[in-house]
Amino acid sequence: MAALYFLGRLPTNIGPFDLVLLGLAAARLTDIISTDQIMEWLRRPFVKMETTEIAEREVETRTGRGRGLKKVIGDLLSCPWCVGVWVAASLTYAYFLLPAVIWVFILIMAIAEIGSLLQTLSTIMVSIEKYCRGLEAPEKGP
Repeated sequence: MAALYFLGRLPTNIGPFDLVLLGLAAARLTDIISTDQIMEWLRRPFVKMETTEIAEREVETRTGRGRGLKKVIGDLLSCPWCVGVWVAASLTYAYFLLPAVIWVFILIMAIAEIGSLLQTLSTIMVSIEKYCRGLEAPEKGP
């Protein structure tokens, strides 16, 4: 990679639009890896689910399973922030080293994240509307 940089064949900057797309793609891919059902097969050998009570609510938490490297991988996969760093790094390297190959994947993941954000916003707005109309009480919280 250093050789490509010194030969002037490696891009050295990211435009604002591409930066936003990379951020959205990283967010979507991080969520897929760390929480989505479709990747449970990857997490299962390394992550155990535990139920704990927090503020009178049962909450499922993920922790690393086993010891040594297996636990380290489990702890990594249990932490969306940690997965996000590695996903962002991987996408950024791919963006610079294989732009023609990775561009469409980044675009697809970014569009999927926009859809996910809009769905979340819609769900929140419906909950607020129901609450304002008196159709639904807010959930008991801390």
